[in-house]
Amino acid sequence: MLRSLASAYLKGELEDVRFESMDNPHVVRALEGIKGVGRWSAEYVLLYSLGRLDVYPGDDVGAAKSLATWLGISGRLSYEDVQTVTSRWGQYRGMVYFHLLLRRLREKSLV
Repeated sequence: MLRSLASAYLKGELEDVRFESMDNPHVVRALEGIKGVGRWSAEYVLLYSLGRLDVYPGDDVGAAKSLATWLGISGRLSYEDVQTVTSRWGQYRGMVYFHLLLRRLREKSLV
C-alpha cells in the first residue's frame, strides 16, 4: 500500500487531488483508484495522514475485535456493524479508535 501511494505520488498522479477539500467518501474513492489501495488503507490514510477524526477504519479486524470486547458484544463485527456502532461518536470516532489501540497495546505491555 505504501509503495503504491508513493509511486502514484512520484508519478504525479496525486498532484491535482486536493484531499483537504474533499469529503471522506470522495477521498476513499480517489485512493481506491490506486493499485493496492483498498477501503481499509484509504480510511487509514484519512485518519492517520489527514487527521480526519470522524473515521473509524471498519475493516481493521483488530480494531473491530477491540470494539466488540470493549462494548461487551459477542461475535465478529462486520464493517457495517462497526460503522453503525461508532456512529454515535460522530466526529470523535477516530479518538475511540486510538483509545482502543492504545488500550490493546497497554494490555500487551507494549506501551
